[in-house]
Amino acid sequence: MESTVRILQQSKLTTRRYNDKKTGEERTVNSVTLKMTDGLDTFLGEITGEKAVSCPKYDPMRLYRVQCSMVVREWNSSQTGETMQATTIYVDKISMQ
Repeated sequence: MESTVRILQQSKLTTRRYNDKKTGEERTVNSVTLKMTDGLDTFLGEITGEKAVSCPKYDPMRLYRVQCSMVVREWNSSQTGETMQATTIYVDKISMQ
């Protein structure tokens, strides 16, 4: 997905720990979350890894061109047993318009 957006909010750098399902090893991921709007829709996008560590503070008054990818993750709810889904948007590239 590629779009021209205004960045409404930007989180601070956060670090999360998780267990790699393939290796069982504990890993760490750095991320910054951006709340963006294209004028019609408002959505959250996540910058991860080294890009998050070196992420500048974006100006909410400027327009940016973003390229994003979306990943759908499924899991079984421990409370209801139902299969749940969540879509995460990852910001792959961002530049000033």
